[in-house]
Amino acid sequence: MIAIVLLVSLHPREESPEGLPGQSDMARQLRNGGKLGLAIVCGLIVGAIAAAVHLATVPLERSVALHVVIGDLVAALTTIAVCLAIQLRQEEVHYRTAIERAAIVAELNHHIRNAVFPLCLIVQKVGDGEAVKAANEAMDRINLALRDATADALSGRVDYVDQDRNAA
Repeated sequence: MIAIVLLVSLHPREESPEGLPGQSDMARQLRNGGKLGLAIVCGLIVGAIAAAVHLATVPLERSVALHVVIGDLVAALTTIAVCLAIQLRQEEVHYRTAIERAAIVAELNHHIRNAVFPLCLIVQKVGDGEAVKAANEAMDRINLALRDATADALSGRVDYVDQDRNAA
C-alpha cells in the first residue's frame, strides 16, 4: 500500500494550467484521464497482490474464499479512493500555488504601471520626439518583461514567493 501511495505522489503532472497555448491535446488527455486510470491500476495491483497472498496462505473453502474475495475487493476499492484523494490534494496545492503566483504578478504589474504612468504623461506633455520615442520603447520593454514574468510565474519556472521571503 505504501508503494502505491508513493507511485501516486510521484506521478508526473503538467505544471502549466489547462488551456495554455502549446499544451498538446495528448498531455491534456493524459492529465485528465490518467488520474482515474492510475488510481484503477493501483487498486488492481493491490487487489491482485492481496488475492495472490490469500491464495497462497488461506485454505480454499467456499465460505472462507468468498470472504477473502470480498476483502480483496474492498482493499482494491479503498486503494482507488486513497489514490484519488492524494491526487486531488496535489491538485489543490498546485492551484493554490498558481493563484498565489498570479496575485503576486498582478500586484507587481499594478505597482510598475502606477510608477511609470506619470513619467509617460510628463514626457508626452513636453512633446520632444526623441523623449516620446524613448518612453514608448521603455514601455514596450516593461510590457515584455511583465509578460515574461507572468508566464514564468504561472508556469512555475520562477517562484516569487520564495524570493520575497528570502529578501525579507
